[in-house]
Amino acid sequence: MSIKRLLEEKQRQFIAMKRGTRIKMDDPRIIEKLKRSGLTVDSVPSLEERIFLLDNANLSTGGDSVDVTDIVHLEFSDLAVQLTRDMNLRLCGVDIMVDGSIIDPPVSGKHWVLEINAAPGLDHYVKMGEAQEKIVEGLYSEILRSLDR
Repeated sequence: MSIKRLLEEKQRQFIAMKRGTRIKMDDPRIIEKLKRSGLTVDSVPSLEERIFLLDNANLSTGGDSVDVTDIVHLEFSDLAVQLTRDMNLRLCGVDIMVDGSIIDPPVSGKHWVLEINAAPGLDHYVKMGEAQEKIVEGLYSEILRSLDR
């Protein structure tokens, strides 16, 4: 299946999940990214091949959400918790970009905090499955209980 057809299928999945998508196949950034990889929208990747259409992977531009809760190195979790405390927040989203693997300990100069969001959207995470839905329900329950204290 061509890259164009794969993207069309992905967009149908987004619509079925009631998830918006801003990614368009004629986006010059996509054309350029594919060109740098020696590909076009008509290229047919192998089943094992991962093709990145943009240099970023934001959810708003069609990126996929991947739950790494069970494999993320504890030091990354600790960093996110400490940043949340430093910002005097009860809840926040911390976007960390890692040059390497999230399962390995952080290496200086190889990870960056991209964003600390005081009002993170969890709708994509909740839609990943029952386990994620329970985590979010528990999170909100804990926040509401802490407000009573």
